[in-house]
Amino acid sequence: MRKNFLLFLFISLIDAQGINSNINSFKTNVILKPTSDSIEVITYVEIFNKNLQFLKKDIYFESSYDLNISVITKDGSKIDEKSFSESITVENFSQTVSRSNPKLIVSKFNVPLEEFSVNFSLKDMDTKLVGKKQSKFSKKDLPSGKYAKIFKPIFVKDRKGSWEFGLDKYPTKNNEIVVKNDTVEFYQYFFLNEGDYFLDVSLISDKKSVWNKSFEDEASKKFSYKFIKIPINDIDTSDLRLKVQISQGGNVSSQSFPIEFKNDYLMISSVKNVSLALDQMNYILNTEERRELKELKNSDKEKFFKKVWAKRDPDVTTKENELMVEYYKRVAFAEENFSRGTSNGWRSDMGMIYILFGRPDDISRSMNPQQSYNYETWYYYQINEEFRFVDDFGFGDYRLRSPFLY
Repeated sequence: MRKNFLLFLFISLIDAQGINSNINSFKTNVILKPTSDSIEVITYVEIFNKNLQFLKKDIYFESSYDLNISVITKDGSKIDEKSFSESITVENFSQTVSRSNPKLIVSKFNVPLEEFSVNFSLKDMDTKLVGKKQSKFSKKDLPSGKYAKIFKPIFVKDRKGSWEFGLDKYPTKNNEIVVKNDTVEFYQYFFLNEGDYFLDVSLISDKKSVWNKSFEDEASKKFSYKFIKIPINDIDTSDLRLKVQISQGGNVSSQSFPIEFKNDYLMISSVKNVSLALDQMNYILNTEERRELKELKNSDKEKFFKKVWAKRDPDVTTKENELMVEYYKRVAFAEENFSRGTSNGWRSDMGMIYILFGRPDDISRSMNPQQSYNYETWYYYQINEEFRFVDDFGFGDYRLRSPFLY
């Protein structure tokens, strides 16, 4: 059976679209900036056509959604809330499943300097399905420092438009830092007193500074910022921290932040680090590779990662390793759809089958409340296989019941 899994994985690079509704795969990002007496929370929501259900209307296809964004205090009180509704019309079916040109909704909220969360709720008005996401901000996520309060750096990439920063500067998530022309760009914000101050910014690797720049300036209000560019062409980006230090009136505040660069070799934003990516290869590594990986030092894992995927590259004439890209798309989908509590989606039984086989050709479900359990069966006609998952207790924890693989 395991040989059949691997054979099907390597001969079938099928589209990794949703098994369940795609409503949960809209993207969000939350950025914090200072204002005169509070924090400005900026939210970014990207809604793709494939997140929604389109219906054919005459010669076009139409869908509609409601988006709700609310900011909640730690004790559950609502600080603010905003809602958006829109209908989307496209001309052909291929556009209904597109992941290009998403609807991008930018909102701003003012909140006090205390713990809070941002809740996102996207409702498909046709299916009535709702996708939900939440971003929590605890004390460690808020600006801090003994005297000046230092915000997390806001890294940006080029994107046409105005996004609350410089023209065509779009904020990225901290684990998706984009390198352009061997340079990264970011905004560094901080609360401080009015008057002269010194700002020192350093990149630290292995407890040593590999890049440093200092600024001397005067703050005309209770907060300030700098737009900073760092050349990294000669810097090892595998293990870096950004140290920010502010000196004012004899007082010093400093903070350091771990930073991760988007790996150009991987070309996949969902892959956060090589160690985790290797763990997620568990289903396809052979015995010899597992043995070699077990003996590796962390510093050697990236080289090993490239080697094992190079052996699996279906077309060495192309820049992209199509199989690797497809594999980690499936891993990302499994994380998005099959995670339960603290359990990783890629480790689940449904995640394993999805990663190895991709989207099933058909699905049957039983959700009869009078039964002692719920089940879901996935059918793969190309290999004449079906997999039954059973949720014994009704909490959505589906386990593979048949066939028994190990």
